[in-house]
Amino acid sequence: MSAAYQQAFERFSGTLDRGDRDRRQARFERFAGAGFPGPHEERWRYTDISGLAAREFALPAAADIDLGETLLAGCDHLVYVNGYLDRTRSTAAALHGVAAAEGPDDDGIAALNAAFDGGGLQLRLASGETLPRPLNVVAAIAAPSAPGMVHQRHRIELGENSQATVVFQFAGRGGERLATQRVEIRLAPGARLMLYRVEDEAAGGTLLSTIQASLARASTLRAVTVDCGGGLARHDFNIALDGAGAEAALAGLYRPQAGGHVDNHAQVVHAAPHCRSRMLFRGIVDARTRAVLNGRVVVQPGAQKTDSEQRIANLLLSPRAEVDAKPELEIYADDVKCAHGATVGRIDETALGYLRSRGIDAGQARALLLRAFAGEVLARIGLPALRAALNARLGFPAEEPIEP
Repeated sequence: MSAAYQQAFERFSGTLDRGDRDRRQARFERFAGAGFPGPHEERWRYTDISGLAAREFALPAAADIDLGETLLAGCDHLVYVNGYLDRTRSTAAALHGVAAAEGPDDDGIAALNAAFDGGGLQLRLASGETLPRPLNVVAAIAAPSAPGMVHQRHRIELGENSQATVVFQFAGRGGERLATQRVEIRLAPGARLMLYRVEDEAAGGTLLSTIQASLARASTLRAVTVDCGGGLARHDFNIALDGAGAEAALAGLYRPQAGGHVDNHAQVVHAAPHCRSRMLFRGIVDARTRAVLNGRVVVQPGAQKTDSEQRIANLLLSPRAEVDAKPELEIYADDVKCAHGATVGRIDETALGYLRSRGIDAGQARALLLRAFAGEVLARIGLPALRAALNARLGFPAEEPIEP
């Protein structure tokens, strides 16, 4: 392990009180012992980040960054740049905070995040409360001179029958960067959360994100994730349906830019009866990018009347394009309805030829077909400003209103 991590921790922990410093010291030692995973571990077979151990990352100073159209209209905002809260652009600064990590660390990455956590969203709603406006959380990194790292932990706790919409946008610009982002979600009985996660990490950056969710009885989590960056991104989405009648629907679109590598691992554990889960992922991959998708559903003993479905579809834009897609089912109950499937294909030349015959040039026709392929995921985005921004970022034609 590079000595830079130890040096960074010593400088960071020197600003903390003794109790917090001791807790974080234990986490750092766990990270130093476990390190970063490598391809010898099955879950990291296609994404090797073990080389990060030898890098010399430091905690960057506060900086400014042009966020362009990242801040979404019609939302409240919580903006971080290099891990520091930007109060001038944050209309929801009161929701920022630092909470001590709970429970054991999953792996070295979780321990690293807990050791250096600089704070993040701390959203707690009381029973029956509804967040009045969607909340847009922006976490951006600018490391123009020296390699920098940022670690944040966010928490969302919704009380019984409460509701919220939250958008996380993770972006990076500049030189070499490492970011870990962890989102912990707890939904009480009857709570409803609409969650969006957008990754736009530029070349030179590594983003390791984890979303950990626990759903109580009759609660609902709907999530849409979009990857459109050119760096290396690994996302772990772990959902536990812990109460009867809980429901989770996860939809994802990945179209990494040139040189990008995106790895999505999504797992849903049915731990109670009468629960429902849906996974829908669509990927667009060309020869200059790499994509990995692993979707796993586990039905535990006693989780009868489970209803689960996984659908994975990938579009390869080049004969040399590569995507590794793997749906999995692990069932320990006998009264369940579970299905999964994965497909890989190319652009339909017949459809492309038809559009060309109607006077549409080749580039526009291709973009229309790509947007149609991605449309089943993008249509689940209920925020017009976010949907418009993603269409533009992904190079899709703007949505046209349908004449009555």
